[in-house]
Amino acid sequence: MRAVHTLLLAALALPAGAGTQPTRDPLDAPAAPTRLAASTQLSGVTQAGNRLVAVGIRGLIVTSDDGGATWSQRPAPVSSDLLAVHFPTPALGWAVGHDGVVLHSADGGASWVKQFDGRQAAQQLTAHFKRLADGGDKVAARLLEDTRLNYENGPEQALLDVWFEDAQHGFVCGSFGTLFATSDGGKSWQSWVEKVEADNALHLNAIRGVGDDIYIASEKGIVFRLDRARQRFVRTDTGYAGSFFTLAGNGGIVLAGGLRGTAYRSADQGKTWQKLDTGTNASITGAAAPRDRLLLVSQNGSLLVSDDAGASFRRLRVPRPSVLSGIVQSAPGKAVVVGANGVQQVALQ
Repeated sequence: MRAVHTLLLAALALPAGAGTQPTRDPLDAPAAPTRLAASTQLSGVTQAGNRLVAVGIRGLIVTSDDGGATWSQRPAPVSSDLLAVHFPTPALGWAVGHDGVVLHSADGGASWVKQFDGRQAAQQLTAHFKRLADGGDKVAARLLEDTRLNYENGPEQALLDVWFEDAQHGFVCGSFGTLFATSDGGKSWQSWVEKVEADNALHLNAIRGVGDDIYIASEKGIVFRLDRARQRFVRTDTGYAGSFFTLAGNGGIVLAGGLRGTAYRSADQGKTWQKLDTGTNASITGAAAPRDRLLLVSQNGSLLVSDDAGASFRRLRVPRPSVLSGIVQSAPGKAVVVGANGVQQVALQ
């Protein structure tokens, strides 16, 4: 799993008397209300039209309609930790996280329903790969055994990111090669595990569309790109050997960020990659690319801005530095970052 999420989702103190209450599966327990929502650990943030939506620990979902100045908690049907959120339209959005959970909103993040989870994933993958293996598919036989190991103790595989091309077509990706796709707005999900050209079950840490391409950031310095004609994610070699945690891009530029301040850029659909000087040794944990600007956040609380497609970066001060995990430009010259200290506004000057 991404290092940033391991840090962000450290245990919090239990409320008084919690030890005497029956334990409920997070997939069956709605998120608890809190008056400290905006200052609680958050992992991902995005735009839903003019609204901002952020997600975090124990099913926390918050929204802002004033550019991030004030936030309201929204009810969630699960208390699983949520890691990422994406809205392809102002109304329709999806959030994903631990226990393989997929949540869907049809009203700009005001309300949410559960569409999919790790229990269903285990059943679906087992049936899918068994059917293929029974037909003589040797790769499916290996993936069937991987599925057994990955889910033998329950829905342990986290979904680390989500991205939708439009209101109907999207992907969710996660730990140990987890990858599902939908073509009906999340009503059903199909395995794409076998459609990633990887020899091992790598953690698929981030997925993003840039231009007409879709990329997945992974371990071992690998960025996969969707070959639409073959309907497969093919490997691009960046020249890096460590993990990439995040992706961003605009125009013809895609950037992958990862361990120890590492960032690589491609301007030719992943055919070649160039290492960038970010000016930090802290892991790059979140990224955004509004128009002609690149925004990066890091594990040590840095906010890095590039106005020249990554050729150089300048560092901006975050009011309450902490482990950061997500960023979105909230208005011209302004951004919202999320992390261990919740949500914060930052001027991009």
